[in-house]
Amino acid sequence: MIRRKVFIEEQDVSEEEEMDGLDDQADQYLLTVNGNPAATARVRFPDQHKGKVERVAVLKEFRGLHLGEKLMERIIEDISVREGIREILLAAQTQVIGFYGKLGFEAFGEEFLDANIPHYWMTRPPLGRRK
Repeated sequence: MIRRKVFIEEQDVSEEEEMDGLDDQADQYLLTVNGNPAATARVRFPDQHKGKVERVAVLKEFRGLHLGEKLMERIIEDISVREGIREILLAAQTQVIGFYGKLGFEAFGEEFLDANIPHYWMTRPPLGRRK
């Protein structure tokens, strides 16, 4: 429901692109406020050394409350304790690179379009490890 509201309705991403059939291959996260869904994300592990954060979304009425930061901190902690993980990766919408930068991610490569929205790849090491 959160992804539908944020990506499909607000950002005009097509349902086919958003509902990509990969949810069953991912760890799913849901952050609630007083029992109400507020933010979500998923994490996939494309190989034994990488955790890939995807589909991070906060409902409009909960933005500005630092819920995205809390959610990402939990995800980073969870990925960091997995054996063999050397890199946490995500594709950030260009407009939120600063948000992920504050969490230790660094952009790399060229800007690219995903669902007609400009993105950059970003990476960071797991907690307790340096690049």
